Amino acid sequence: MFGGDQAGAHSHSHSHSHSHGEGGGGAGQWTSENVHLYDQQPIVAELGNKVPNAMRDTYPFNEDTTTVMDFACGTGAIARGLAPYCKSIVGVDISQAMVDFFAEKINNQGIPPEEMRVVCADLKGEEFELDGQKFDVVVCSAAYHHFESINDITRTLCFFLKPGGCLLVVDFMKSAEPMPENVPNNGGFTEEDIQEAFVGAGLEAFSINQFTKAKFHGQIVSLFLAKGTKPAS
Repeated sequence: MFGGDQAGAHSHSHSHSHSHGEGGGGAGQWTSENVHLYDQQPIVAELGNKVPNAMRDTYPFNEDTTTVMDFACGTGAIARGLAPYCKSIVGVDISQAMVDFFAEKINNQGIPPEEMRVVCADLKGEEFELDGQKFDVVVCSAAYHHFESINDITRTLCFFLKPGGCLLVVDFMKSAEPMPENVPNNGGFTEEDIQEAFVGAGLEAFSINQFTKAKFHGQIVSLFLAKGTKPAS
């Protein structure tokens, strides 16, 4: 999610440290020693409520049938918010500390892996990844601004959709004042930026909606929810 230092990232790096804090921080900020502090940040709880609600307003989740991947899941705030409304959810993140923390929460709650699990992976969009599983919905919240190429990452996420599946992305709109972060897209995105990435990945029925504002690094940012659908055939 928000924050992190991506210095040295390759052209379509999935690096992100998920720092919601006012101070930002480097890619190694969240470790097994301090990751418990992540969930104590007010913006994590705020987005953990608002984002799943906005996603549910945008897509008809079904607790008996809908399978979900939460990409760049962090400690699982969005996944936990969506879990009651889908059949199964797989969290994916490159931070081992966050994955371990999320996995411990899942285990402590006694949730079976067929309903919720989390894996540490840097997905490339290859058949062997995630045991070949494809999803009805792929969600990605507050991580797009970390990626060197949102076109590349959108194509990767589209790969993991079933035919007719839906990609839901939350991030912040282009602002006059860039965020004080060393990330490729610290100024946010225009609607055109996101539409170009979605259409370029072959997604259809594109829509984008500004659904809330949040305080990030002392600045008020507008958050969007973008939606695109993979062709059914």
